[in-house]
Amino acid sequence: MKKIILSIITSLSVVLCTPFITQASPLVYSTERISGQDRVETALKISQKGWDSAQTVILCENSDYPDSIAATPFAVSLNAPILLTKGNSIDPRVVKELQRLKPRNVVLLGGTACLNLSIEKELEESSLEWERIGGMDRYETSILLAKHLSSDSLILANGDDFPDALSAATFAGIKQIPIVLTSTTLPESVIGYLNETSPKHIIVIGGEVVVPSKELTKNNFTIETRLGGLDRYETNAKVTSYMKDVYESNDLFLASGITFPDAVAGTVLASKFKAPLLITEQKDIPPSVYSLMRNHMKIEPPVESTSDNVNNDLTKGHITASGGLNLRETPSSTGKLLVTIPKDTTIDLINQENHWYKTTYQSKTGWVSADYVTLGSMSNSTTTPNLDLSVNGTVYILGGTGIISSKTQTIIEGKASSNYNDNLKDFPPLPSEIKEPTQPSRGGDIITPPPSSDTTPPSSGTPPVETTYDPSKEVLINPFEGIPANALSGKTIMLDPGHGGPDTGAVGPNHTYEKDNNLAIALTLNDILKQAGAKVILTRNNDTSPASNYSEEEDLQARMDLANKSTADLFISIHNDSYSSPDIQGTSTYYSEVNPKQTESIQLANSIQSAVIDTVKTKSRGLKEAGFYVLRKATMPAILLETAFISNPYEEARLKNPTFQKNIAVAIFHGLYNYYKNPLPKD
Repeated sequence: MKKIILSIITSLSVVLCTPFITQASPLVYSTERISGQDRVETALKISQKGWDSAQTVILCENSDYPDSIAATPFAVSLNAPILLTKGNSIDPRVVKELQRLKPRNVVLLGGTACLNLSIEKELEESSLEWERIGGMDRYETSILLAKHLSSDSLILANGDDFPDALSAATFAGIKQIPIVLTSTTLPESVIGYLNETSPKHIIVIGGEVVVPSKELTKNNFTIETRLGGLDRYETNAKVTSYMKDVYESNDLFLASGITFPDAVAGTVLASKFKAPLLITEQKDIPPSVYSLMRNHMKIEPPVESTSDNVNNDLTKGHITASGGLNLRETPSSTGKLLVTIPKDTTIDLINQENHWYKTTYQSKTGWVSADYVTLGSMSNSTTTPNLDLSVNGTVYILGGTGIISSKTQTIIEGKASSNYNDNLKDFPPLPSEIKEPTQPSRGGDIITPPPSSDTTPPSSGTPPVETTYDPSKEVLINPFEGIPANALSGKTIMLDPGHGGPDTGAVGPNHTYEKDNNLAIALTLNDILKQAGAKVILTRNNDTSPASNYSEEEDLQARMDLANKSTADLFISIHNDSYSSPDIQGTSTYYSEVNPKQTESIQLANSIQSAVIDTVKTKSRGLKEAGFYVLRKATMPAILLETAFISNPYEEARLKNPTFQKNIAVAIFHGLYNYYKNPLPKD
């Protein structure tokens, strides 16, 4: 289950105070090092971390950063890992990885001077299709990569060295903005491309020394934003701070600011995680990057818990999920379900991988989501409070100790001090605990409580939660203004109002049920779509579950049976979001990368998300990938819309307003119309 996180950065500046007396660093993260014996093997480890399979793989020469440094947005668009090899033949370890990934296509990045013709022959002998993307130089190659993307924005970075482009790569990957490389003098190829595309927004990475403004001005190009610092680390910090709103993960990726190959392959994985990629020195963390990491933390333990003697090995955990927590075969929400562990069960924690714990229950060994496990005890607990620091996220270190030292790793873990005085100043204090998240509103790894015959909203002994919401300001929108008659004629749409019957979904602070909001929106949307000429199928049209014998698993499967046995062209699941903090607001739309119509699902999610934000003016929390059952099991393009946060009093009031419900339905209709109006190009 994805967690909605706090903003990464509010400011890069902090007040300089007296250094800590303790020798411990105020950073306290779990770490995981992704590395191999050399850069080729490190890229393989990164691939194995992020991909079980891939339709496309990108192959780069292992010492040629210019061609590969601009590849991240293109690679992310294809969900393709980047592998490294020598230029004269494919490394045998890479051959083995290609066999594991089973790609349909391999993209050779760079000309034959980088990757020889012999590599093409090797791929053909392995029955692998290939294509080559390579220009006369690094600048032309970046332009060829840019032409595979569609964006009104462009990132311009100096291609004579790698750090600036690297700092922007993860953001560019997530937002699908091309990176075009330049020099201190604009190459003719870059001038031609800028004239041809006329990007609306030009973001320059680096200062005047690396990308002079005069070069763009004399060619009539306008810089909208420049992000540059005194050195590569400050530039990285400024870029990450500026782009904080696109990151959705608690985790961080850390790469060398000196050597590039490990970082290049890691940018695609960081984009996949929707996490920032920071750069560092080998033996310490520069203050500008350190401040970012500090501000990314949510909680910190007491100072004494960060001494060198503390052992944080986990031993016991308690299941907190209402109704139980699923034990899965692999550390993924898409992993095979082995058994459901009841609430309040104490389990032994064998291992941890990302936000998953390994455990054994009823002779079955598998993985459970760490979000719903409270740590019961820790080694050396006589001096360390029972505190789960996993909410701070994991720092993934790209490369071995020769690239980023073990000393740097211990600084990140809070077991050693930085040598930079600025890193030892008194940062603003953080809380020593954090509330357990509200149970998620949608199906997945959390099993809802058993059915109850009473679904009446609970009474409350406390007065209603007050809000500034004024329902009279909600103006009903004409769904058909500017849209031709029968715009969706011939289309069949499956609507899935989430929850229902014994499953209330999330409950708002003023005791509004999510299931009621979902149904109201779906019924209104049903009427609109029919007027637009579409055929509509509903998974439910009243307060019931589509399953004859309710359980969450049966309920979800019944929805999928209806969808997949129908002739529906699209599947749209409607939900309300919820979180432990009542301050969180906004709209997000989910898709699944394992849906057989992944590309179409992403386009549909983007179209509906944009229409909802434009129509009802909620805060956009962006597109998100998740392995929700109803998304990964659908055979047609499928999305799950989280309209707004029922846990936020203001948005709860909007959600139960019939006018807002109707306007959400209008927005979804407009998103569907735009989806069909602007189809994906056919191969």
